[in-house]
Amino acid sequence: MSQNRFVKYPVLAVVNCIRGIPLLMVIFWMYFLLPAFMGRVVPESWTVIAALTVFTSAYMSQIVQAGIEAIPRGQLEAGLSTGLSRTRMMVFIILPQALRNMIPSFVNQLVSLIKDTSLAFIVGVAELTHVATQVNNRTMIYPAQIFLFIAVIYFILCFMLTSYSRWLEKRLAYRKAI
Repeated sequence: MSQNRFVKYPVLAVVNCIRGIPLLMVIFWMYFLLPAFMGRVVPESWTVIAALTVFTSAYMSQIVQAGIEAIPRGQLEAGLSTGLSRTRMMVFIILPQALRNMIPSFVNQLVSLIKDTSLAFIVGVAELTHVATQVNNRTMIYPAQIFLFIAVIYFILCFMLTSYSRWLEKRLAYRKAI
């Protein structure tokens, strides 16, 4: 959203690069490159957290940009005409309105993030699916039940997040009507 081309174009290039490659590749990059950049051993869980943060941030930045651009230009002009600075106008006028538009996309991205954590097993992080695989390999019985239980856990987490989102959307729509 920056008007400064020295900020806008490098950020746009990084965001499009990150969005254009699979999350699995970002996890591998962080796993191998983060220790090289830091000059020391980095725990696998930190590399996965860094990869998920970078990957999700790229998508979230596009959601925020789309939400802001969806606000009519007249709102921006009205805020500036009252003498507000661009920062204050963005904080008090544009972002509160844009947030209503961004909630469904935010929730969609967060649900994807919850499901994407299952890729952490690739670098040896003991996440939910990996632990289920270890339990299944140890017992060698009831694999369908073990993985069905994991599916139910993922479903419950995603359903709770989606339900909260619907509640929040209704609450914000109610306030808008008042």
